[in-house]
Amino acid sequence: MEAVIEPGGEARLPIGVTIILGALTFAALRQGAYHQWQHQVFAVLAIFGAAALVHVTLTSSLTRIIGFATIPLLASTLLSTLLANDRSNASSTFLLIGLIAAGALAGAMTPRDHVPTLAAALIGIALVVAATAIWGVASHSAPWGRVTAGVWRGSSSLTYANAAAAILGPITLLAMTKAAHTTSRWYAVAGVFTGIGFASTQSRGGALVFVLVGLFLIAHLGLRRFATTVLPMLLGIVIGLPLLMLRASVDAEPAPLLVVALLVVGLSATAVTWPYREHLPKPHLLLAALCASVLGIAARTPLGEALSARLSIRGGTRFGGPDAGVLLGDRSNTWRVAFGEFQERPIFGHGPGELELRWIEEGRSFSTTFVHNEYLELAATHGLVGVVALLASVVFLSRVLRFDATTAPFALALLAFMAHSAFDFLWHIPILPVFFATTLGAWLVLSDLSGLRTFKQIHQQTIEKTYA
Repeated sequence: MEAVIEPGGEARLPIGVTIILGALTFAALRQGAYHQWQHQVFAVLAIFGAAALVHVTLTSSLTRIIGFATIPLLASTLLSTLLANDRSNASSTFLLIGLIAAGALAGAMTPRDHVPTLAAALIGIALVVAATAIWGVASHSAPWGRVTAGVWRGSSSLTYANAAAAILGPITLLAMTKAAHTTSRWYAVAGVFTGIGFASTQSRGGALVFVLVGLFLIAHLGLRRFATTVLPMLLGIVIGLPLLMLRASVDAEPAPLLVVALLVVGLSATAVTWPYREHLPKPHLLLAALCASVLGIAARTPLGEALSARLSIRGGTRFGGPDAGVLLGDRSNTWRVAFGEFQERPIFGHGPGELELRWIEEGRSFSTTFVHNEYLELAATHGLVGVVALLASVVFLSRVLRFDATTAPFALALLAFMAHSAFDFLWHIPILPVFFATTLGAWLVLSDLSGLRTFKQIHQQTIEKTYA
């Protein structure tokens, strides 16, 4: 099925949506709005944008849906705050839930015909993240690139490689899905650029999630359409990525201009070959042969060593005296200790404050404050009440959302982010949950629920869909 050419549409985004997109752009350029003053500016912009949408949100069924999905999260946080020991981050948690609701409203209040413009804006933000991540690795420049075990990783303007991966992986999937359902080569070229940026982060959790969600994409598109979409994109990546990865070692001389030149050649190759993708004979076999050739060549070059060195790194720790911090994220220990924290207070958790996770290994004491699994951290801080609240919101939304060719790009992007959240420290960086809440809002718009006016009607439709 071929859809109309995108992106952009012909319509203007509502001013409130534009303000929230501006807030996301600011956050993308300012370390994800993680630090205090950045967070404050981001929050003011997002709240101001949500306020500008009030005149349309009050009468919208989509607002009610977002409200019903938000209430369990607010209630569980309130209970945990009142009944647990640590309330130090309660105000930040309530604010974050409000900002997530604002992001969802921005997507939900985008008129259906304007959604391509919203998608283009989100991809545009991801392109900024990708460009800074690529440059950080190519030029060996901190903080856009950071060294992990002798390898430069693309940390981007977010200054954290896994945060960059959390945007770039899902947006690459969004662009790929859009490219498959439209005649626009813009999505394909954008997907190549974000894909190379994603690879520069060398996020192992992000890579695992990308492969798993990619299998969903193959099932959704069918093997032939997937192959015809991916082949021109993979060609661009094969040209633009290898030198970047070869120069990622701290021992390699940076060559940023040559990396950029090859990147431009790769993007051009995708743009030139895109119109001919439907004329390729047996595209799935061509895709398999190209992948096998790339892997075989890479294994016999220094590129194979660079990749295997990164992928074989075990999450380790830094020895620095009697009480050292975690360097590479020792996931097994942090998850074990966090589960122990959950077991201590399983109902309401320890409260919405920072955890202090400690353990002994080889006679040394280690500590960290983040679990690098947001669901396990939610269980430790908010207890079963928080976990049940999140599940209730997810179940409610799943019963009103629709999955088809129109909604698939946003659905797969959101799914990838939520899956990646099980492996890394993501929800604490404000841009990330708000960014993907916006994709949730767009998914709601495209699910065609605009005729609903009351909770009773929403409930009735979900019952009819369940038993149809």
